[in-house]
Amino acid sequence: MRGHIAQKGKKYYIVIETKDEVTNKRKRKWISGPDGGFDKKKDAEKAMPDILSGFMKGTYVEPTKKTFGEIMEKWLEDKRTSVKYNTWKSYEWLVRTHIIPALGKKQTVRLKPQDFHDFYHKTLFKTLAVGSIRKAHVIIMDALNRAVTWGEITINVASTVSLPQGKKMKFEVLDEHQLRIFLDAALNDQYYLAFELATSTGMRQSEILGASWKDTDLKTKTISVRTAYTLDEDGYSLDDTKSDGSERPIALFEDTVRLLIKEKEIRAKEIANNQFYKDSGLVVQTSVGTPVGPRLLMRHFYRILKKIREEYPTFPKIRFHDLRHTHATLLLKAGVHPKIVQERLGHSSINITLDTYSHVLPNLQEAVLRGIGDSILGTRKEVEKIDEIPTLLR
Repeated sequence: MRGHIAQKGKKYYIVIETKDEVTNKRKRKWISGPDGGFDKKKDAEKAMPDILSGFMKGTYVEPTKKTFGEIMEKWLEDKRTSVKYNTWKSYEWLVRTHIIPALGKKQTVRLKPQDFHDFYHKTLFKTLAVGSIRKAHVIIMDALNRAVTWGEITINVASTVSLPQGKKMKFEVLDEHQLRIFLDAALNDQYYLAFELATSTGMRQSEILGASWKDTDLKTKTISVRTAYTLDEDGYSLDDTKSDGSERPIALFEDTVRLLIKEKEIRAKEIANNQFYKDSGLVVQTSVGTPVGPRLLMRHFYRILKKIREEYPTFPKIRFHDLRHTHATLLLKAGVHPKIVQERLGHSSINITLDTYSHVLPNLQEAVLRGIGDSILGTRKEVEKIDEIPTLLR
């Protein structure tokens, strides 16, 4: 196998001469390099030894002519069958709204680390939260790593790019007094049970709307999270939870158990007396027994908040998901171990819990030190006991 440098127009190319193993005829292959030909002859000469070596070892990867947009569209198409639909929709939004419009027209082999650095730090940083930029980077990394595996490119140039740093997205939580105001205002709402479950269990909205009576044990006072009411191609339907780690049993407070018992009695009367009632077996249902859609629940939620703000103008502008954050924060402030909180929330690791609620941790440290005493030796003039974790939450 031999190689030499040839010129076409203003570009230089590496020409590889080989023989066909069957016909024994000489073949020539023109290598254009990463930019459609080398601008300088010395650049081609410098690259030729590695290219020849790659040909001899069978490891040479011919640069793809695909644009980055084509790479991303193919990745998105293949990802459709490996993740849940609502997850895929979030990928699609980032790819088609942000990634492809900014970088899609460039040839993949011509992309440089600087392109991705500018994309993250200059383009996305103006419009997206840091968390969304990280998600976009994960998507790009996965697509380029796959292109390397499939022999379309030799290296993933995005792997060396640093991401912009910024403040974490803040969320609002209610204190004990504000939570009481919210629950009192929601008490007569048709879907009060959904709001109570959000604040007392920390379940996600989709998990609450997908919770079934068969997974609720009022004797052991637990509810097991196994299904979720999530978006699919035809609307919403019951599906598995967000991940395997999301499946979990959650211990219920006594007040929640009493509320569920009352709800079950009402449900039994509806089934017996209302011929139009079609029981779906879910804990939270519409007045005719069908699943509750997220939009319907949100209309009730914001109606309650509007009513509260008429009386308390400074009441926090919370999202439904902030009820989950409120649950976790109040437990941590009460001295419940973060591991218990992690298990109740269904986080895949305790690091996620600690990172998300790091603002509560200083209070936890102070409580622990008070429990030890005046020094690491534990000596103290007056013993102060930390409240034990409630048996219900152990």
